[in-house]
Amino acid sequence: MRELHTWVSLPVKAEFAYAWHEHDSAFNRLSPAWESTRMLRTDGLREGGRAVIALPAPVGTLKWHAEHFNVVPGKEFSDRQLQGPFKCWRHRHEFEAVSEQNSLLHDRVQYELPLSPLSDIFAGWFVRQKLSAMFAYRHKVLSNDLAFWGAWQEKTVKRILVTGSRGLIGRELTAFLRQGGYEVIGLSREASDSANTVQWNLTESRPTNAGALQDGKPLDAVVHLAGEGIADKRWTSKQKENLARSRVEATHNLIAGLKELGLSPKVFISASGVGIYGDRGDEILTESSSPGEGFLGELACAWEKAAQQAESVFSARSVQLRMSTVLTPRGGALAKMLPAFKFGAGGRLGSGKQWMSWVALDDVLYAIVHTLETESIRGAVNLVSPQPVTNLEFTKTLANVLNRPAVLPAPAFALKLALGEMANELLLCSQRAIPEALCKAGFEFRHADLRAALKHMLGKNQL
Repeated sequence: MRELHTWVSLPVKAEFAYAWHEHDSAFNRLSPAWESTRMLRTDGLREGGRAVIALPAPVGTLKWHAEHFNVVPGKEFSDRQLQGPFKCWRHRHEFEAVSEQNSLLHDRVQYELPLSPLSDIFAGWFVRQKLSAMFAYRHKVLSNDLAFWGAWQEKTVKRILVTGSRGLIGRELTAFLRQGGYEVIGLSREASDSANTVQWNLTESRPTNAGALQDGKPLDAVVHLAGEGIADKRWTSKQKENLARSRVEATHNLIAGLKELGLSPKVFISASGVGIYGDRGDEILTESSSPGEGFLGELACAWEKAAQQAESVFSARSVQLRMSTVLTPRGGALAKMLPAFKFGAGGRLGSGKQWMSWVALDDVLYAIVHTLETESIRGAVNLVSPQPVTNLEFTKTLANVLNRPAVLPAPAFALKLALGEMANELLLCSQRAIPEALCKAGFEFRHADLRAALKHMLGKNQL
């Protein structure tokens, strides 16, 4: 039987840390971002509670059946494998109080591989490395989340509507907000069995089913993330119309529809993008910088103008989050890049001199909550890392983190030939944006450095 004992210092009481693990979304937060692990079924954190987890496998998925035991609320709990990839697996989570405001989490794992001891010779080092990377990731996420929520235990916002709740950011945000104690209602174009979901295609003026909003309770805030993927299809004239409808018209409909339902949120946060600045070379871009030229600039301006109507309609505090490339291996731009870079086929785009604004997904989640709860934040907000990089630096850093070369550049003419106008505005234009408004409002980025952020989210850190 092999053993692994790791620990992490937490800036909260032991009871607070334990309670964090009781939430349904804790498993997803702690699951390595670079793996497609997901919870299929769980009875929750209780004595004898069982769970079924889908693990990535060379072919299809592998189901791991586990059971909780030795559950002592506020102090410790353990889980053991009933069926899965190990011959034996037991994991004890022990929460140790250090002071009034600090604690330690001890992870004590005992495991045995199938066909041990022969398998230990050939695969033991590999499994140990995988576990080390997993716990390094878990501990960083846990300490960051607990430090963040520990600072926001007192909240002014209670009930939030999240549009685009099934998208990459919306899905993660909805779970994160619920874990923080908010009541969250999702909005989706498709029907849902969930009582906390509104069915509404926002290109239509009225919801199909607004039951979740018609219970007489007030709505404190809206986080409006819905919009067709900007890079999902080539920009034909029809696709440009679709992109505009899914943003501008959808925002008008959302505001008018909420008013018709008798709801008046105090905060209205809407997505936007740094594409509003156009191609600006080496110019440092803050929220006070003027809009630029091009389709994205015009689209973002119209989108923000539509969202600002919430100020007059609801007397709401209106915020437009100008997002950059959101990095996570779970989807979006980074997920699309990874296969080529893992095979050593990645490289700069065009000259590589264009500036690239980026932000880690976790910082997006933290920043949205910070914006919800900070009264002084209004208007345009650049949701970007304070350390933008050139495309050449980005590709070199990603390749280096993956321990691969980056020697196959994509020439500008080839990108333009393949993608047309989209190539110029999404891949080749330069936007050196910085988060001046967030920094002035006291927001602290947990993943400001590109190399450190990529190492964390791609599992390249070890205990």
